[in-house]
Amino acid sequence: MKWLVLAKFTFHEAIRKRIVLAAAVMTVLFLALYALGTHFAVRELETSPLIVPSVKPLLISQLLLTGIWLTSMAGSLLAIFSAAGTISGEVENSTLHAIAAKPVARWEIVVGKWLGLAGMAAAYTAIVATIVIGIVWLRAGFAGTSPLVAVLALAMQTIVLLSLTVLASAWLPSLATGIGVFLLHAIAMAGGVEEQLGFILKNQTMQDAGVWISIAVPSDAMEKLAAAALQATSGSTLPMPGPLSVLAPPSPWMVGYAGLYVVFCLLVAVLRFEGKDL
Repeated sequence: MKWLVLAKFTFHEAIRKRIVLAAAVMTVLFLALYALGTHFAVRELETSPLIVPSVKPLLISQLLLTGIWLTSMAGSLLAIFSAAGTISGEVENSTLHAIAAKPVARWEIVVGKWLGLAGMAAAYTAIVATIVIGIVWLRAGFAGTSPLVAVLALAMQTIVLLSLTVLASAWLPSLATGIGVFLLHAIAMAGGVEEQLGFILKNQTMQDAGVWISIAVPSDAMEKLAAAALQATSGSTLPMPGPLSVLAPPSPWMVGYAGLYVVFCLLVAVLRFEGKDL
């Protein structure tokens, strides 16, 4: 069980990194500003005579989805840039030589490091998402239809991106890994927007393109699942149109696919590291 020891060591090491400290400080600032903004926004919604009462739940939903989208971005960036040097960076700095020289299998090194980083990044995302949902619920009494599903979906998004980053780190230098995976995530988000627009315009080609992109990089699909679990509905069927809403939610089967995607990335990273010359 040496990989568990490495996972514990990596988790504590990740917590001590400056990038995590900086993320923690900025997150506290974000949550404070978000709570303040939510208070005044809800107060305006409750007192303004210009807002139709039936529209208020939709606007509060958009307020929650804004916080969740920002949480998704913060968790994604933390996952990508904390794991960008998992293999390549430590090979370049000769850090792995001390570990590899011990009686530890190479797959245990990769799995241990992945597990430690995944635990840190997923915990961060889940905690921040829970606080964001709690802020809106305490002030406006709204927490979406399935807040637990939303939190788990965002944690899965973080794990997907971290796994893809570990895979890229087995092939590319640290800087190229971070930039490359971030751009892939950006493409996934663009594909998600294209799919939603295709649904509105009844354009099957746009919808298919978005689906195929989400299969290649399922990170944005997890965020869309989270948004779908939190958004209010207009009337009895469709959510309010907007850049943060989801008119065509991904299939729940995407969660299972994302799990297989994580396993595939980790397996290929292990195979690459097994044959890598240190």
